[in-house]
Amino acid sequence: MKILFIPSIMSQDWSHLNALITVLAVLYACVFVSALIDLYFGVKRAKRLKIARTSYGYRRTITKLTSYFGLLLMFTIADIAASVVFKMPYFTVLGAIGIVIVEAKSVYENLKQEEKGVEEVKKTLLKLLENKDTIKELILFFNSQKSEKL
Repeated sequence: MKILFIPSIMSQDWSHLNALITVLAVLYACVFVSALIDLYFGVKRAKRLKIARTSYGYRRTITKLTSYFGLLLMFTIADIAASVVFKMPYFTVLGAIGIVIVEAKSVYENLKQEEKGVEEVKKTLLKLLENKDTIKELILFFNSQKSEKL
């Protein structure tokens, strides 16, 4: 199937142009869904760690989506200009794949931080249990110092 922007418009081949627009819509939707998945996992992690969800975090997501769609639009414009040479929107495809990979890495980091937090708590608790006698002595010492001052 021959999909070209400018030649399809010039020859008024609307079915090819329709197919091209469908491909672009799928690419833009993939980027949008990947950002929503990242938002979901970010909110889920914040809830687990009891971090307040503020409008700042949500605004960051909207800013990120605006940047992503601006970048994709630039790639689409480059594809339109290059459509006399290329048959498919290669720039937009590569851009969308790159953005989805970035979002997947972000989701992975959210999951990794969650596991890391649990591991750190485990290690801290184990260290506390190993040094419980020292901690008891410190508490007794501080209590005795406090009662002497009174």
